[in-house]
Amino acid sequence: MSGLPEGAWARGRGVTLVALQPSEALAPGLQQALRDGLERGYEGDTPALPADARAYRIEVRGESVGVLAVRTSWPAPSEATIVAVAVDPAHRGRSAAMRALLLAEHALAEEGVARIFAIVPRTNGRGLYFMLRCGYAPVLGRRPPEASLDVTWFARRDGRNEARGA
Repeated sequence: MSGLPEGAWARGRGVTLVALQPSEALAPGLQQALRDGLERGYEGDTPALPADARAYRIEVRGESVGVLAVRTSWPAPSEATIVAVAVDPAHRGRSAAMRALLLAEHALAEEGVARIFAIVPRTNGRGLYFMLRCGYAPVLGRRPPEASLDVTWFARRDGRNEARGA
C-alpha cells in the first residue's frame, strides 16, 4: 500500500491504521475503550494487549479514535486473530471500528493471511454483537490456545476474507 503516512500500516474506508509504539501512552478515552472491551463500564486496570500483538491506532482525519490489535500466525501459520477493536466512547457510532476491521482484513490478506479470526471476551455483549454485525459468526468447538482466555472465537460467516471477495 503505497502513499501511506509514516508508521501507517493501511489506509482506506476513511480510516488509517498507524503502528502504536510500545512506549506510547494512550489517551484516557482509548484506555476506557480497551477496558470496555472486557465489559462495558469496567473500571479496573486497562487490559494489556498480548506481547506478540501488532497494535494500531485507528485514525479518522488524523485524530486517534481507537485501537486495533492483531496477532499474526496465531493460532496457526497463515492465520491471524483480531484480539481488540476498541473505539473511544466519544467517537462511537460513526462506524470507525467496523471500517478499521474491514481495512485490517484487507491488509492481512495482502500479507498472505489465509484465514482471519476474531476473539471477544464473553463478558463483552456489545463486542459479541459487533462481530455479528461485521459478518462474523461464532466458531463452535474452538478452544483458545491459552486456557485462561474466556472468549468467543469468530470467523467470517462465508469463510472468506472480506478483501478477497470485494
